[in-house]
Amino acid sequence: MKKVSLIAEVAERKDSPGSWGVEAIDDGTGDGSVMMAIFSGPGARDRAEEYANAKFAERVSHPSNQEVTHE
Repeated sequence: MKKVSLIAEVAERKDSPGSWGVEAIDDGTGDGSVMMAIFSGPGARDRAEEYANAKFAERVSHPSNQEVTHE
């Protein structure tokens, strides 16, 4: 898997407790795109973190009680 030079955020999703999201937003150096992957089920947090580490150059992780809001 090719690494992308964006910073990824890993957090539990507020709209779906138990599901973990990995999100990276282009900071303006490119086309402004958003990359997102959602993991659910057993081991969702571990799989989200593994994906973020493999796919993105840098990442931010939140404690399990902090959630990402997507409206």
